[in-house]
Amino acid sequence: MKKILLLLIGLSLQSCTAQTNFDQAEIRKQITVEETRSILFTLAHDNMKGRDTESGGYHKAAAYVTNYLQTNGIQPFYPAYRDSLVTDSLTSYNLVGRVGEYDPKRKTVLLGAHLDHIGIQQGEGDQIFNGANDNAAGSTAVLQIARFLAQHQWEQNLLIALFADEEKGLKGAFHLAERMKSEKVDLTYMVNFEMIGTTLTTGENQVYMTGYELSNMADEMNAVSENFVQFLPQAKEYNLFKRTDNYAFYEAFSIPAQTLSSFDFQNYDFYHKAGDEAEKLDVENMNQIIGTAAFTMAKLLKNNVLIEMNPGG
Repeated sequence: MKKILLLLIGLSLQSCTAQTNFDQAEIRKQITVEETRSILFTLAHDNMKGRDTESGGYHKAAAYVTNYLQTNGIQPFYPAYRDSLVTDSLTSYNLVGRVGEYDPKRKTVLLGAHLDHIGIQQGEGDQIFNGANDNAAGSTAVLQIARFLAQHQWEQNLLIALFADEEKGLKGAFHLAERMKSEKVDLTYMVNFEMIGTTLTTGENQVYMTGYELSNMADEMNAVSENFVQFLPQAKEYNLFKRTDNYAFYEAFSIPAQTLSSFDFQNYDFYHKAGDEAEKLDVENMNQIIGTAAFTMAKLLKNNVLIEMNPGG
């Protein structure tokens, strides 16, 4: 009996060791182009009606996401995953899940992307604005990274959020940030994914980060995955840091909360246009970005890397 017990303990320790020795090639086998394409094309399909609340498309997309989270072991952080809010007299909700058990005494990391888009717009031709790049692409990334991370245990709390009403002024993100603050969630940093379906002008498998100089997040990510995160002057010029969902968490918690994107104003002509369709995106490159981001996040979490604001940030 004692030998069996020792064997079980040994196998358990071996399993724990194996699950933390992350290999990028193995991660890429788990985050497949086929799944990336399937999620992207589902969220950007005409039957999602542009994923806004008024058309009802947001609720259809949210049902798909909820099923994905349930199927892949991401538990609800709030009942039925929903953090409800009212915008323009319409009820909507962020979807918030957790990887593993939540311990309020532990530090918390948040991964997010906005799920909504601008719905159906009156005019000639195609009236359904499917928002493939904006932001079915970012939502796809968060779902796949969450599925991978849910296979492992972490010292930190890990939360996953798909935001509502970003297109109406970051309303969903601000609502969740204020709620988490009131609930005393010890949020240490937040990573947001926005419009990653195109190839950055500087090269394949690269993203830029909003608020690049505000924290050490870009440096720490590049220490794991060399040259993955770039500095984009236009992001600073157009103040994208304050125009994406990350800003709500920076405002509420005064922490590093930043967005990864590959849309650089030169590589895609369909921002907020009916032509933002899944068929136009570079799914192969998008899949590379998701795989690299999953590997990078795993290493940061495993090594408990301190992500902090730079002096003056």
